[in-house]
Amino acid sequence: MQEAEAAYARGEYGRVAGLLEEPAEAGNPLAQFRLGMMYRQGFGVAVDRDEALAWLEMAAGNAHEDAIEPLIEIYLEKAGEAETLEDGVEWFDRAAQRGSTDAQAVLGSYYLTGTAVERDTRRGIALLEEAAEAGDPRAQTNLGYAYMQGLGVARDPAQAFAWYHQAADAGLVRAQPVLGMMYQTGQGTEADLNEAIRWYLNAYDAGAPGAGALLGNLVISGDVSARDAAEAASWVSASAVAGNPQALTWLETEARSGQAQALAALGRFYDEGEVVPQNAARALDYYQQAAEAGVPFAQLEMAGRYAAGQGVEQDYVQAHVWANLAAAAGQEGAAAERNVIAQFLSPEELAEAQSRATRWREEQAQND
Repeated sequence: MQEAEAAYARGEYGRVAGLLEEPAEAGNPLAQFRLGMMYRQGFGVAVDRDEALAWLEMAAGNAHEDAIEPLIEIYLEKAGEAETLEDGVEWFDRAAQRGSTDAQAVLGSYYLTGTAVERDTRRGIALLEEAAEAGDPRAQTNLGYAYMQGLGVARDPAQAFAWYHQAADAGLVRAQPVLGMMYQTGQGTEADLNEAIRWYLNAYDAGAPGAGALLGNLVISGDVSARDAAEAASWVSASAVAGNPQALTWLETEARSGQAQALAALGRFYDEGEVVPQNAARALDYYQQAAEAGVPFAQLEMAGRYAAGQGVEQDYVQAHVWANLAAAAGQEGAAAERNVIAQFLSPEELAEAQSRATRWREEQAQND
């Protein structure tokens, strides 16, 4: 073993592997660990993860603590490569038994919900608690859900709030809107609208699904103001999609006053048949108003309609004007649309389109 260690220190890995086999087979945990890591990393031998796994398990079984971390890595790799969730359970289970909080969090949710395993809420809670107490935010939020719903434990909103708060503080985005709702409704804590809004904004800025709709509800009720008109319309639109009937009324009221983003949002709804029945004529009307008010998305929509003669008389010059304006504002896809439309224009028509776009921008600047 001393000779193997000396050769290992010199980087003579090909020689080390042969020297380690005898002490490893004789039960020397350090030799087993060294040999396992050599197969894991390809030092002196070909990479062989299964061989590495066998030697590292022997070393761990002989209380060699350094073998635990690479063992867990291999278990989680195998779990991730499994063809089905069921096939991955064995590897998550091995990792969990070695103390992997990742595996405990995954298995805990599996057993709590009956995913890929026979449902066992008691075991699920035990695994989630172990991972949550070790600081895993996924386990914390799942444990919060369990306490909120009374799933495998007695319903306890205060406990749910505590676990959701830890997960949200740790940066788990999906926990943040839930925490915001708990602050808003006073579940498990005293109601605090300012804290609710703070967490909703954190979640929205991080891209959490549903956060915009929650903020939209507060815009409609007058409890919060968005940072700009576009954001307000976006939030209220999300609220409309989520089923708040007051959201459509809010958008229509804003649109009647000429609010550009509300006009564009209604145009999209009538165009796609979302929230309201599909109506091409109303969509065109809203898009036209929004485009004239300077909304790049609506300008690109109008470009497409003029190019195709959809609801309007086909006019490639006007199509180019709208595509050009949208492109200048940075609307995705607008530059490519403008370049395609330009191919259908004569040099004189192209010059006319560019002149119209310039005049439109000058008039907008004067109005602003």
